[in-house]
Amino acid sequence: MKKLPVRWLVGIMILSHACSYSDSDTFYVDPVPGDPPEIWVSTNLDTLMDPTVKDSLEVVYDVEIINSDFYQLEAFVTDLFVFNSDSTNESFWLDSTMVAEPGIDTLYLYFFFSTNSNSLADIVDLEYDVVSLKYPIIFEMGGAK
Repeated sequence: MKKLPVRWLVGIMILSHACSYSDSDTFYVDPVPGDPPEIWVSTNLDTLMDPTVKDSLEVVYDVEIINSDFYQLEAFVTDLFVFNSDSTNESFWLDSTMVAEPGIDTLYLYFFFSTNSNSLADIVDLEYDVVSLKYPIIFEMGGAK
């Protein structure tokens, strides 16, 4: 009967020694970042003359990206969510019924892409960078929300 508690005690001592952790730089890894991403975004919207939405307006975008992965585009008219896509070139429509009253509003375009930092978060696609564009849009007819 006395051998069983002694074996347990020896087993616990062996396991407790095996679970010890040394706080040293032995396990430290410094990620080596890749080349920084290069991104070009173009749209069909004019920056000199504010686009007007009488009935509807098609917004066409094209994204070219080097040394990175494109994640998605999110488009908003002020606080109203309008469009979301993971395509690098596509189009979407703005409708005059998106706003309650005619007038000038702002279209926000957010382009999300990887940072190419080679950190753990970047490797599992949880780290991103963003390029944002904004355009003043004139809505001529207001509709009901």
